[in-house]
Amino acid sequence: MALATTRRRPPTFDRKRLHVLAAAARVFSAVGYDKASMRRIAAEAGSSLAGIYHYVSSKEEILHSIQLHTFDSLLRGLRSSLEGIVDPRKRIAAAVRNHVRHFGENMNELKVCARELETLEGEAYDEVYELRRSYFEAVHDLVKEVQPRRGAPLRSWLATANLFGMLNWFYQWYDPERTRVSLDDLAAQQTALFLDGYVASASSETDGGEE
Repeated sequence: MALATTRRRPPTFDRKRLHVLAAAARVFSAVGYDKASMRRIAAEAGSSLAGIYHYVSSKEEILHSIQLHTFDSLLRGLRSSLEGIVDPRKRIAAAVRNHVRHFGENMNELKVCARELETLEGEAYDEVYELRRSYFEAVHDLVKEVQPRRGAPLRSWLATANLFGMLNWFYQWYDPERTRVSLDDLAAQQTALFLDGYVASASSETDGGEE
């Protein structure tokens, strides 16, 4: 998918720019934004330093573009995943699956977004912040759909914040080869934990087994 800032560029430009961003995400993930250099990003991308500057103007622009592209992709994926789904619980499940799949396949970008949320400044920060807020509110709306009518609005906001805490933290431990858990299975487990809770789910399984 073309970046929001390069949609008028030729498709080949966008593909090569995305290649640079992916390389930069690997470098940022490995050494952190502050320690990363444009020279190292160029080497990771298999390009000359001069070649990198054909697609990006600075390290700051790269970080901005990674975050912008990530949240834009998440929002687009969320809207697509919800098409035709009416049941509130299934809509939550679809949102969780979209998030887990996206970041499970783009783990470096998840690490960058989780670690460098506050690194951007000025207009770049504002633009990404608005996109992040739109994504949060879109998921928050789904959470409110499963809230009891008497539930306070603050509780739905806290529930959404806690859901994202669980979704965004799995990069710390998830390894598909070691855990032998697929992304879809992980998403299903996280959905169950959020909607029903671990103790409630365990109690239901126990009750069912005793019948």
